[in-house]
Formats: sequence, C-alpha cells, structure tokens
Amino acid sequence: MKKVAFITGGNTGLGLASAKRFAREGVDVVIVGRRADRNAQAATSIEALGVRCLALTGDVSDEAFVAAAVEQTVEQFGGLHYAFNNAGVEQAIGPIANSTADEYTRVMDANVKGVWLCMKYQLPKMVASGGGSIVNTSSIFGTLGAGYNQFYVASKHAVIGLTKSAALEYAAQSVRVNAICPGAIRTELYDRLIGDNPELDAAVVNSYPTKFLGNDDDVASAVWWLCEGAGWVTGQSLAIDGGLTIQ
Repeated sequence: MKKVAFITGGNTGLGLASAKRFAREGVDVVIVGRRADRNAQAATSIEALGVRCLALTGDVSDEAFVAAAVEQTVEQFGGLHYAFNNAGVEQAIGPIANSTADEYTRVMDANVKGVWLCMKYQLPKMVASGGGSIVNTSSIFGTLGAGYNQFYVASKHAVIGLTKSAALEYAAQSVRVNAICPGAIRTELYDRLIGDNPELDAAVVNSYPTKFLGNDDDVASAVWWLCEGAGWVTGQSLAIDGGLTIQ
C-alpha cells in the first residue's frame, strides 16, 4: 500500500515544506488548513511532485471536523501512516496580570486541543494500518520559559506532555510519537513577527550559536527522519535550534 501522511497547518511554512518532502518521497498527502485559497494553492504545488493531495479546510480544535477529516483520509487513500500535527497560533504578547481568558482559550484550543484531537482520531487508524509515526510541533519554548508569552509557553510544554503520554500508550502497537522543538526558523511567520526591523533580526540571529537561522527545509528533513528513519525513537522532543538550548 502506498503510504499516506496527514499534515495540519499544511498550506504554508513548516507544514507545506514537510508536505512537499513527503511528496518527494512518494507519499500521498492530506493537508489541513483554515484558508481554502491557500489550501488549493498548496495542493497544486504538492500534486506537481507526482502524488495525490487532498486539501481539507477547517479548524483542528473542532472535534467533528477532525474526526471527519481523518475518516475521509482513510476512506480516500486506504490508510494512515504518518501525521505531522503542526497547526498552531502565536499569542498576543503581554504580562500575565493583563492576560485574558479569551486569549488563553484561543491559544490552548489551537496548540493543545488541536494536537490532542488529531491524535485521538489518528492513532486508531494508524494501528489499523499496521503502524505509523506521529510528529507534533512543540517549540524551544516547550523546554524553556519566556516572560510575556505565558500561554504559548504553556501550550508548547503541554504538547510535549501529550507526546510522551501517547508514545507510551502506543509503543507496543507499532506507533511512534515524537515532537519537534524548533527555534527561530525563517518562514513567513518569522518575517511577519520581525517586520521591517533589521536590528531585531540581527539580534535574533546572533543569539544562536550557529549565527544563522534554520529554514523550513531543515525542519521538514527532521520531520521525515522522525517518521521514516528513526525506527526506535519514540516519546522524544527534538530541538531544531542551532544549539540555542544547549548554551
């Protein structure tokens, strides 16, 4: 059976780069995103690599949508072997004393509830397909603290906890579950956060031991390795950060 990958946040950035990496390896791809126009553009670029691509538009914090998306994946492609649960959001930066319940819910729903729901429905399908591998997107802030960024930090710590728990539960059923913890990666999101501020960009770059930032293909290669090349690796959190967190 040809293998199938399910990728959330798959229409841009790390998700799209990973979808294309899977496609270059001959894997059919399902991408999930909230914008239909971007989904369509991404699907066209993925299919140009010679595989089938199904683009689904919806919100990963919506359980009915996630359940239907995973079910449609299996119905259309015959199984599920890989998943990259990458969808997530940033938070509005600010002190804890000024934070709101609405902002907490927005961040935790996207970054934690979405990962949980995806795994809830992916894991049984992977077992039924004979095994598989899941990679969840955490962050270097899943291993560190950061002031004024409390909900995002908490959400990325939670992703690592979910990853470890699922890895233990499914290890004997031929499903591995790992997380990636990227640092600053040159993507559209990074450019939006930095803005037109070369001094800030230089300060970020110089905080990394490598003195340069990673790109989305660096992350895509790590995701592919965790899915296909890391046969005895499960429950781990792989830092992709140019050495930042070992300082």
